[in-house]
Amino acid sequence: MIIDPTNPIVDETSYQYWKDELINTRILLNNVDLAINALTVGNHASYQLDSGQTSQRVTRLDLDSLYKIREDLLSQIHDLEIKCGVNGHGVVIARPGW
Repeated sequence: MIIDPTNPIVDETSYQYWKDELINTRILLNNVDLAINALTVGNHASYQLDSGQTSQRVTRLDLDSLYKIREDLLSQIHDLEIKCGVNGHGVVIARPGW
């Protein structure tokens, strides 16, 4: 479920928006993992990485950049999980007691 960025109705303050972002980022991570797997385990010299919005051919020479993208996506997923309060991450609102 890739969000259409041209949709004027997108409300970046809503919980659903961040939940959709988390789903989209997990989908992208899965695609990157598939590409890394195909290039390292398989007997492939190249792989078509398709995010649903863009398509890119990657080769074994791109493995370093794929690992960097993977680390960035994992960091984004961690931040989004905190925003959404999933996987034990809770949202804490601290208010002064005075």
